Amino acid sequence: MKIFNSKKMNEKWLVFFFFLLNFPLNNIISQSMENKLGNESSLYLKQHASNPVNWFPWGNEALKEAQKNDKLLLISVGYSSCHWCHVMEEESFEKIDVAEVMNSKFINVKVDREERPDIDEIYMKALVLMTGSGGWPMNIIALPDGTPIWGGTYVPKEQWIQVLNQVSEFYKTRKEDVMEYARSVKDGVKKESLINPVERSVDYTLDFQNKMANKAFTFTDKVNGGIGNGQKFPLPSFINFFLRFSDRVKNQEMSAFVKNTLMKISQGGINDRIEGGFHRYTVDNLWHIPHFEKMLYDNAQLLSVFSNAFKVFGEPRFKEELYNIYGFLELKMTGKNDLIFSSISADTNYKDGTKEEGDFYIWKEKELKELLKNDYDWVSKYYNINQTGYWERESYVFYQTITDNQFASDLGISLKEFKNKLEKVNKTLFVYREKRIQPIIDTKIVFSWNALTLRGLVDAYKSTGDEIFLNKAIAINKALEKIMIDKYQISHTNGSISNNRVLFFEDYSYYIDALIGLYEATFDVNWIKKASDFTDFVNNEFKEENGFYKFSSNQELLYSDTLINLEDGVTPSANSVMNFNLFRLYHYLGRKDFSEIANNMISGVKDKIQERVTDHMFWLWASLNYSDKFFELAISGPDAFKKGKELSFRYFPNSLIAAGNKPSNLYLLKDRFFNDETYIYVCVDNTCKFPVTTIKDAIKLMDY
Repeated sequence: MKIFNSKKMNEKWLVFFFFLLNFPLNNIISQSMENKLGNESSLYLKQHASNPVNWFPWGNEALKEAQKNDKLLLISVGYSSCHWCHVMEEESFEKIDVAEVMNSKFINVKVDREERPDIDEIYMKALVLMTGSGGWPMNIIALPDGTPIWGGTYVPKEQWIQVLNQVSEFYKTRKEDVMEYARSVKDGVKKESLINPVERSVDYTLDFQNKMANKAFTFTDKVNGGIGNGQKFPLPSFINFFLRFSDRVKNQEMSAFVKNTLMKISQGGINDRIEGGFHRYTVDNLWHIPHFEKMLYDNAQLLSVFSNAFKVFGEPRFKEELYNIYGFLELKMTGKNDLIFSSISADTNYKDGTKEEGDFYIWKEKELKELLKNDYDWVSKYYNINQTGYWERESYVFYQTITDNQFASDLGISLKEFKNKLEKVNKTLFVYREKRIQPIIDTKIVFSWNALTLRGLVDAYKSTGDEIFLNKAIAINKALEKIMIDKYQISHTNGSISNNRVLFFEDYSYYIDALIGLYEATFDVNWIKKASDFTDFVNNEFKEENGFYKFSSNQELLYSDTLINLEDGVTPSANSVMNFNLFRLYHYLGRKDFSEIANNMISGVKDKIQERVTDHMFWLWASLNYSDKFFELAISGPDAFKKGKELSFRYFPNSLIAAGNKPSNLYLLKDRFFNDETYIYVCVDNTCKFPVTTIKDAIKLMDY
């Protein structure tokens, strides 16, 4: 599975790489070792505990073993809900003949990327550099010191054995060449991580942003929505940018693209219409056939995307999706401690040991006829139980190609009547489907993904006013504080992954954003104070001399001593989110030190935006904060919370709201409280226009 692209290495090393893959095979020698994954907390690692491959978990034991015996490391990275990870396990890692080669010639290390995103990140950079693309399973062959010399994703069994023998033999007979190639990989990754210092603040003009927006827009599918003409990922940062930019410049084509994309996602097979929740991506360009796993971080971000889109378009379907995602999280993903599980597998595991992708979600025509009886005719048209909705194995994936309004009209009933009919049918289908063998849920708790969920729930509350979203957000936060936070030390997962706890910057960046979100929803100043305190901790623990933040506190032996991630992918980079955190905290608190860091970051990333704009879409979104007036709406008085909530229902991305119903020392509210009236101050950098008392007048002052 290809998920992104990058520039390949120079021609000299590509020739070497090709030669490496075609080196003659050698005899297989085997040795017996013990698989060490049985006691690991990770579901993914446990799933490989019975493999004949002598897997080590990542750690000093494996690294020391490789160095002591001068053996190459084979580092295989994946996650429990990864379909192709388990396909490769079945085809290769469970086979004795493959295990003999791996055990005799390599020190084999299994890594759960969800537990160790730092290891995943550093080797993914090398994989993309060596091959031009990346994905999972990610298989890396590395020197005993961890420096990669070969990389690939899914590889069929016979080719895999060939690769293993070739690389091992080449290491024995052409070691100097291998070492030189390894140095080139190491230097290439280091170069990718370099950030050129910027001596002065860089201006982001609307002209620059317009050029970048148009450049990114060339990659969009104007018919089906989304990016490209192949596999379709939702990519929330991409959608959010065009939502904001089209609103800013009143670009109707870009606005239509956003609405069309979200409608296609909502109507497509990527959306589980029976229990809610969105699948990872689709293998086609129509949003029809999903890769069936469900990931928390996708659904968390789509809460935010649909919330913002509902504010802009007022489309009822977008509001419905907020409740569908919420229902899915409550039903399938929430543990007894209120924290949210990481993912649900794509596969159904049968008692005979076979696995089938998507079996839980697909439908046969015969079973639908028997189940729905008189309703089958209209349901089959609505969900396309025909050639349009056909997948494979005589099965169908529900796929809507006509709007609810039009379909209701064709049936000769009102939209409300149709919705009631559809809800009744979906409940029938849900009860029937629940009796099937359920795909495995990975009950691992990933802190950063729970923080993303918290933010998504806050955004849903701010667009609907429904307390169920806010209450769930607060419940998640209470559980995070109780279970995964010790003062300022955040556990990335709920499993014990090493004796020395590694701290991950994305946990802090996403969490600070969530804390700011809780302030936006409640106007309780304690949330801002907590966000500020965590930011001070982050600046001491993660901040580098170049102004950006390192990926983790990891001190283990990795082949590169520099790991800073700036790219926005399926989730925004922790650095781009942190930039937005610092920007807002400066406005709330008047902390000029936060402003200086934020300005240096946004200045330092401009060249990267220009070079690869689609890899930096949240950065481009954040740059809009620096080119337009950014409004501080300070609301103070007896009805401050009510008016603040009312303003929150509007889409004002270039603003923030501070509200207090009593005297406050918060920078934006200080000395602005009066008992007799609630005033709205429209400010820029705390320089305010004459206060007004109505929402309508405040909006006028913002030039909306």
